[in-house]
Amino acid sequence: MKNKFEILKNVKLFEMVEENLEAMLQCLGSEEKKYAKGEIVILTGNPVSSVGILLSGGLQIIQEDFMGNRSILTELKPEHIFGETFACAGVTESPVTVIATADSTVLFIGVQRIINTCPSSCLFHNQLIENLLKIIARKNMLLSGKNQLLSQRTIRDKVLSYLSLQAEKKGNPQFEIPFTRNELADFLCVDRSALSRVLSILKTEGVIAYNKKQFKLL
Repeated sequence: MKNKFEILKNVKLFEMVEENLEAMLQCLGSEEKKYAKGEIVILTGNPVSSVGILLSGGLQIIQEDFMGNRSILTELKPEHIFGETFACAGVTESPVTVIATADSTVLFIGVQRIINTCPSSCLFHNQLIENLLKIIARKNMLLSGKNQLLSQRTIRDKVLSYLSLQAEKKGNPQFEIPFTRNELADFLCVDRSALSRVLSILKTEGVIAYNKKQFKLL
């Protein structure tokens, strides 16, 4: 298993930062927290003032409407960053909940410690700010792709668009998705039973093959 600093070297926020990571984290006032599976990391309605970096485990970002209908916005893996958009925007009430899907460790850094130079005038701050802007811009592009996926008219079109994107991302027609059936239904904002019917039809038609989370485009 990778240690914390091996993971952080691959985190986009620290890209091109030529600095001792341990000293930099101390300057930034970082805080490490552990969460058990099913525990809430960020709760809807709470303020967000820190950037979170997942060091181990897994997280889901979910959103619920007034009626309690749940939608999974994204799945987070180690090295992924979350909360930066809300923290930078000064959001006083988070519109989403972040929940641990496995025992997880998260490193938090106050966004003000990133974007404001410290009394020591550490040289890495400018690079961190540039990296943070790039991360936010990339996530806006991904959000645009998610909106395009959800704009598909039928469940069949949503499923095929999602699976095609996964195959393209992996560079292979055979791949594993990060979701269970219930989670995939929440991610695509469709009914669980209707999703199962569509998957079964696509399998019968010879369009796809699947076993649990393993899929193959035929």
